[in-house]
Order: sequence, then C-alpha cells, then structure tokens
Amino acid sequence: MVVENYVKVAGLLHFIKGHMEDQNQLGKYVHFSVRQDTQCSDGRVRHDFLVMRAYDGDIKEWIKDQQEGAPVRVEGEVKSSLGSGEMYILVKKIESL
Repeated sequence: MVVENYVKVAGLLHFIKGHMEDQNQLGKYVHFSVRQDTQCSDGRVRHDFLVMRAYDGDIKEWIKDQQEGAPVRVEGEVKSSLGSGEMYILVKKIESL
C-alpha cells in the first residue's frame, strides 16, 4: 500500500486558549491553530481553525516568540490523536509570510 501524507497551509497564527504546552506518549508539544478566513458563496466569511502540534524544540521556541495573528505557512502531516481521534497537523516546518 502506498501512503502519501503531506499538507501545506497558510493563514494567521492563533493561540488556543488554555495551556499552550502539553505532553503525551510521543513527548512534549506545543499546540496552536492556523486561522483561515474564506469567503462563502452567500457572502459571509468562514473562519476555519486548523489545529497544529509541534514536537520539535526549535519549532516550539519559534512559535512561542511569535505574535497572535502573524501570517504563517506550515508544512506537515495530518494525524489523528491516539486518545481522542482529534485530527491535527503535525508541524514539520513553519515560516513567516
């Protein structure tokens, strides 16, 4: 079976309320989201919050140094949490736009 799992998204950095850092069996991570605002066909603006997790130490520090609302591009893999099944993007690379 061939599996391909790669995603690249851009939007605005959004810090999820509550604890930014957490830990699971894979290690300590920072969770946040990337907000994408898209125009609906009826003229309304839809706000999508794409959940992210970063385990890499350099990426975690970079995220903590950023401001809410900063435009970013994220590359990574779509994952499902082992406990809850919640979908998230495992951050492999992040940069300012």
